[in-house]
Amino acid sequence: MAKNGATLKVAKPPKAPKPDRASAMVGPALRTLRLARNLTIAEVAKATDISASFLSLVENNKSDITIGRVTRLVQFYGASLTDLLPAGHGADADIVRAGEGRNLHSPEEGMDIFMLTPDNDRNMVPMLLEFEPGGGRKDYGKHAGEEFVYVIDGELLLELEGSEPRRLKAGDSAYYPGERPHLWRNASTRSVLRVLCVDSSRLL
Repeated sequence: MAKNGATLKVAKPPKAPKPDRASAMVGPALRTLRLARNLTIAEVAKATDISASFLSLVENNKSDITIGRVTRLVQFYGASLTDLLPAGHGADADIVRAGEGRNLHSPEEGMDIFMLTPDNDRNMVPMLLEFEPGGGRKDYGKHAGEEFVYVIDGELLLELEGSEPRRLKAGDSAYYPGERPHLWRNASTRSVLRVLCVDSSRLL
């Protein structure tokens, strides 16, 4: 208990330095998932409404891809975002140290996703999301399970299907079904937004 009526404050986690981005591995990983299912690029393009020419560029690391499109592809493959990244290389099987988090980067959206699990064999998916000023997802997300978000720094503009956009500030949180289409944006054009996100299902 705090003395003299002082308010206890939860210390903010230190800002993790960005590790070497694993985004360069996303294209080949998507190709591996496709080939493992004996699918052609044309078949995937038709099923996901993503052009075959664009998919080819992505698989050959000649184009970036938004998080929304990546999610659409891994859902079609019955996989997870974590399947696109190598397992962590930390010495502890239970802990992810600052700077060890595996990272997905979306230049077009100005956002980074840091995976907060040491490996891919987990039921829940905790993530640290960082949005550059003015950054945000280009399209709505939708996935299995439930989703919890907690704003660490900055101001989040949260859009949930059927509701007006709402602003969440540091200390605010939200909890909603992953199947409910949702969109995140950094409400500020000057400050970085940092959000803790936990999904109850790894099938994002």
